[in-house]
Amino acid sequence: MVRLLPSTTSLNDPVVGDFAVAQRPVIVVLNEGTQMNVQSVVSNDKRFVRLTLVPQFTRLEAADRQFTFQGKKTSNTGTSVLNNGVTTALRNNEDTLIEGTTVQQPTVGTTSVTTTVSVPDGGTILLGGIKRLREARTERGTPILSKIPYLNRLFKNSAIGRETNTLMMTVTPRIIIPEEEEELLGVTTNSRP
Repeated sequence: MVRLLPSTTSLNDPVVGDFAVAQRPVIVVLNEGTQMNVQSVVSNDKRFVRLTLVPQFTRLEAADRQFTFQGKKTSNTGTSVLNNGVTTALRNNEDTLIEGTTVQQPTVGTTSVTTTVSVPDGGTILLGGIKRLREARTERGTPILSKIPYLNRLFKNSAIGRETNTLMMTVTPRIIIPEEEEELLGVTTNSRP
C-alpha cells in the first residue's frame, strides 16, 4: 500500500511585496509504503528471464517539525457603536486576525535493496529476508515525585515497545510472444499479396 503525503521539502520562490519579503514553501507529495521497480531481459531462446528487482520501503518516521508562515496580520483597535445618535469609540476591544500557512516537514526513512536473478518462464522467485525493527521507550510517572532521584523508581513506569516487520515478495515472470497469443485467441493477420 502506498499513501501519498503532502509535505514541504524546501523553501523557494521568493515573494516580494511592499516592504516585505517572504519565501513560498515547495509542496511535494511523498510516497509511503512499498514500491518495486523491475527491469526484465528475455534470453535469446525465450526460456529464461533475467530480472533486476529494486524494492523500496518508505516509512514516515516523524512529522513533528512544523513551520507557520505568517501572512497577513489585521488588527482592529476600535469599534464604533451608535448609541442614541452618538458615535462612541471603544478602545478596549482589540481584535487581531492572523492569517498564514502551517507546513509540516516530515522525516522519512527509506530502505532499498537491489538484486538480479535469472528465472525460467513461468517460474516464481521469493524475495525475502528484509526485516525492519522499530523501538520506542516511554516513561510516565507522578509529576513531582517522578523527578526525585532514587525515590522516582517507586513513582515512575518505563516501557519499551518493539515492532518488527518482515517482508516477503513473490515475482512470477511470463514471456508473452504476440504471434503465439494471436494463435491462441484465433486471430489471423491479413497478409498483403
